[in-house]
Amino acid sequence: MEQKSKPFLIENIGNYQREMIYLGGVRIYQMQKIILKLYGAEPMANRRDLGVRKTEDGLELVYCGYPDRAVVAHKVEDLAMEAATLDGAGYKRLVILAWDYEYNYDELLQARIKSAGKDLKTEAVSRQIPPDIYEYLKQAKSEEDIERLSDKVKFLEKPYLKLKKPEIKDASVTIGIKKYVLYDFPLGSGKKADADREALLHLVKDNFAVLIDYWAVDWDYDGLTFKSMWQDLRGLSRKTKVVTIKKEHAYEKSGKHTIAVRVVDIFGNDATATMEVKV
Repeated sequence: MEQKSKPFLIENIGNYQREMIYLGGVRIYQMQKIILKLYGAEPMANRRDLGVRKTEDGLELVYCGYPDRAVVAHKVEDLAMEAATLDGAGYKRLVILAWDYEYNYDELLQARIKSAGKDLKTEAVSRQIPPDIYEYLKQAKSEEDIERLSDKVKFLEKPYLKLKKPEIKDASVTIGIKKYVLYDFPLGSGKKADADREALLHLVKDNFAVLIDYWAVDWDYDGLTFKSMWQDLRGLSRKTKVVTIKKEHAYEKSGKHTIAVRVVDIFGNDATATMEVKV
């Protein structure tokens, strides 16, 4: 006899180690259901990764990605096209909840949206599943737990990262961060939180680098594994500093190289991008 799974089985998760990616599809499906519910969406009966959330201006379609793969731009475009007619009336907004996004996701998605033009009638909003999600998942063992925790879990909109055009001179390449935009500041509510938010917005206006906790570079990214070959860290307590936003590197071998950059901000969000150079 086939053993039935518990409705909300999240056991032995660990701290953001993603053990769930090695489990069977049923348990991954359970995790997706819980995350959809934590966001306030009701999972669809016939679609494992989709749910519907009620908002003040109607209904929105919510997609929860898989923990063992990054969400890619063409997947979001396909979902947005489907959302326009799904369930008859369709949905005007599609929300993506992702563990991770592909490199250059923002630029790739913008290019696809521009190419689709008027054919793409559904707005796509990309959000990140928070790094501390496992701490909440360990507490989610019933429907009541989900409802109780839903107000505490914050799915922030994905940050926007844009790199500068590389400067190449002989065998040396200088790269830099041109723009890093954080759309949500998870500072809570109340007078103090509002004051902190205003102060941070003022600082960011003059220098977005104050948002960056650290960034790392893989000077020869193989397309599979990111290897941190250089890092600049904000530091802690008295050693805190604003990170530099440029870095020069001299290659020993000429030819084509793929450079990968990973940025992590002070709230734990991360963003990635790649570029091709020839020296």
